[in-house]
Amino acid sequence: MTVVLTRSDVRELLDMDTCIEAVEAAFRLHAAGATFGPGVLGTHALRGGFHIKAAGLAGPPAFYAAKINANFPGNRDLWDLPTIQGVVVLFDAGKGIPLAVMDSIELTALRTAAASAIAAKHLSRADSKVLSIIGCGVQARSHVIALTAVRSFTRVLVQDTHFARAEAFARELSGAAKLPIEPVRDAAAAAAASDV
Repeated sequence: MTVVLTRSDVRELLDMDTCIEAVEAAFRLHAAGATFGPGVLGTHALRGGFHIKAAGLAGPPAFYAAKINANFPGNRDLWDLPTIQGVVVLFDAGKGIPLAVMDSIELTALRTAAASAIAAKHLSRADSKVLSIIGCGVQARSHVIALTAVRSFTRVLVQDTHFARAEAFARELSGAAKLPIEPVRDAAAAAAASDV
């Protein structure tokens, strides 16, 4: 039986620490040659485009996942919809059985932020104190959560082309992140002041 998971289901079922561990394990499996078939296909559409990314885990058990995302940059302004929407389909790669269909927005945010956290964990200084986030969209929240899970930042600077969005983001996330989040107007200054 195929399980269907909505965005809220994914949000409730996955936490960032688990995602960081899983993504790091997947990177190690890939480096060990235990994955197969990474592939990407992109196509254009009227107001945007679609991209498909797929890969598998040799197992046992063997799994294959394909993410199909629509990227429509005008969605927010035209219809108050996310720019990127889509699904991830997970298969039993030994039998071809579809196991799950999942909303991709939350999965993509978690996976991308987890990958960034792994990079910061292995490539940034252990004493890094200032984190800068440029852009306060969907990815920003998950990145603050992921990066603060691997480094003990004392301050977070956030910048967006719309300063009001950076201010709202800082207000919303300051309590959850349990550290000061400061909206700033200048991306270059934020980058210059940051460790990560």
